[in-house]
Amino acid sequence: MSTQGSAVAVTGLGVCGPGGVGVAALWEALSTGRAHHPPITAFDATGATLGASGEVSGPTGGDGTWRALDLAETAVSEALDGLDGAVRERVALVLGTTDPGAVPPRPGYCAGELAPACAERTGLGGEALTIANASASGAAAIAVARDLVAAGEAATAVAGGADAVTDMAFLGLNSLRTLGPEGCRPFSTRRRGIGLSEGAAVLRLEPLGGTGPGTAGRPLAVLAGCGMTNATGHLAAPGADGIELAVRLALADAGLAPEDIDFVNTHGPGTRRGDTAEIEALRAVFGPRLSSVPVNSVKGVLWHLQGGAGAVEALTCVLSLTHRAVTPTWGAEPVDPVCDGLDLVLEDAPRPMPDLRTALSVSCGLGGMNTALVLRRA
Repeated sequence: MSTQGSAVAVTGLGVCGPGGVGVAALWEALSTGRAHHPPITAFDATGATLGASGEVSGPTGGDGTWRALDLAETAVSEALDGLDGAVRERVALVLGTTDPGAVPPRPGYCAGELAPACAERTGLGGEALTIANASASGAAAIAVARDLVAAGEAATAVAGGADAVTDMAFLGLNSLRTLGPEGCRPFSTRRRGIGLSEGAAVLRLEPLGGTGPGTAGRPLAVLAGCGMTNATGHLAAPGADGIELAVRLALADAGLAPEDIDFVNTHGPGTRRGDTAEIEALRAVFGPRLSSVPVNSVKGVLWHLQGGAGAVEALTCVLSLTHRAVTPTWGAEPVDPVCDGLDLVLEDAPRPMPDLRTALSVSCGLGGMNTALVLRRA
């Protein structure tokens, strides 16, 4: 995918997850390394490699019958703050998820129900699309929404991802030996797999130039480029080539070269194959310059938000651009020698970067469903 010259404004954000409810809570969690990972009580996890999950504490809206929908509603509502009912009737919604159905199934359930149901709850009357691209779903949804806005098919779009921790997802990953006893430890020699979390994150997108209802003030950031691939040699094992291609497509779409990127937020799942493939891809794109580009992963704090992972990663890039700082890669030490020469941001507080102008967000899913997003300061 490449549609050069299709940059759009990011005019609103919404998030809930193990770091808390709201954008301010997320930044605090990523800055301090503290999040909510209580023991699992919703289903029997006896004998699982990991007995905890990342949960949203506090109010999340809705009636609780469909947890992923409640989480999505919470994030979307924050991103829509300030838009009245008349404007909302023209807003499109694109949501990514790995499990778009209810658990247990409800009467009338269909696979793409999450986005239309969330649109109904939040009063949105534009197009409502559900995207299922594994762990890259949230980032892919943002890319699709970017195209809707850039093509003039939506004056405003809200896009991102949402997922709850279900017994099917958790126990299924446990049976595949994907869960790690310490949750996510990205790039660390102590990594043994992932920790699963619930949550939702979305961006509000509008045309550049102040033509949308939320662009009266300065945009938070600019979504400058997107790249998507479905390329791997194995359904479960990530491939560096597909990740590299997604990054190159995103850079070309943004009209930027690798040397124009100031910071990379990686998918960084904390699996040996996943971390290694991503590092190989970044080294292929950036070459020796990669050693001078700050790199981080948020999964050491939040663990893996499934379909919401790519969206919270993109949202984190927006926050880094607005705060002009990069949050640490918590849990990475001791660092795997495969990362030698990388600047993984291992401080115990956000690193100030006054000149931070551009960020690359990389999200990777099973089956080679990779998405890269380029964001820049407004």
